[in-house]
Amino acid sequence: MTNKTVAIIGAGRVGSSVGFLLKKAGYTIAAVAASSKTSAEKAAGFIGAGDPTTDAAQAASKAGIILITTPDRVIREVCGTISSAIKPGMIVIHMSGAHSLDLLDAAKAQGAYRAVVHPLQSLASREQGIRNLPGSYFRIEADGKALETARDIVKSLGGIELAMPKWSSDEDSAALYHAGAVAVSNYFVALVDYGLRFYQTLGADRKEALKAVLPLIKGTLHNIEAVGIPDALTGPIMRGDIDTVRQHLDAMRKKAPELMGLYKALAQQTVSVASEKGSITTDTAEELLNLVKE
Repeated sequence: MTNKTVAIIGAGRVGSSVGFLLKKAGYTIAAVAASSKTSAEKAAGFIGAGDPTTDAAQAASKAGIILITTPDRVIREVCGTISSAIKPGMIVIHMSGAHSLDLLDAAKAQGAYRAVVHPLQSLASREQGIRNLPGSYFRIEADGKALETARDIVKSLGGIELAMPKWSSDEDSAALYHAGAVAVSNYFVALVDYGLRFYQTLGADRKEALKAVLPLIKGTLHNIEAVGIPDALTGPIMRGDIDTVRQHLDAMRKKAPELMGLYKALAQQTVSVASEKGSITTDTAEELLNLVKE
């Protein structure tokens, strides 16, 4: 066993994608454990390495690095289950963005070193995972003697460490970090769904409406990448066009009142971005805020 020998506990999208990329980077994937043998075999087949098993402790005993890639709710339990196989000096890593090192305290009690390695990325499938992870930023949190290994794993995945100088190793820091990821990923999907409802109110087919707005979404993302925020902001609030915003609200009040609440909340945030951009005056910002807070 060496610090390049890995056991993966959890055979879903994350474990499979990470295992594939680590193997490609020269790590030895010794075992893949899952709740069912079929799942373990499928993941090991995708990775191209690793003995598939349903015995997590047995898998853990074969490696110097243990990656726990199970759902968040069972990480602590899994760590306790494999603790009998953990030896001093091993490195145990979980990949949850919403939690800190404490989920791995059972490993620490056995003399292992703990780390958290979480990608700021959405993995919709194993295949998407191996395409999306390289170039992504990662959160790293680690015991001192696990930090070098955690950073090497991120480097091997083609990732970049996100520096957060005000980070403290507690659940509040982890929750705030994860909330940011939820806001820009999960809530973005929900926001697109919300936008489609305006066109559905006018009778458009939902699938066609999505096709219609995708070029706009892609163009906006390109602008964000090219010039950043707040400079990528366009539209009536950026221009200080109070009458247009008022017309939006009047139309929603008549034809789609259920859409008004989120529109007003988003408008308030957009006024803040426009103010930061310097495209509206303080008086215009105040008038817009008064309008959307009515």
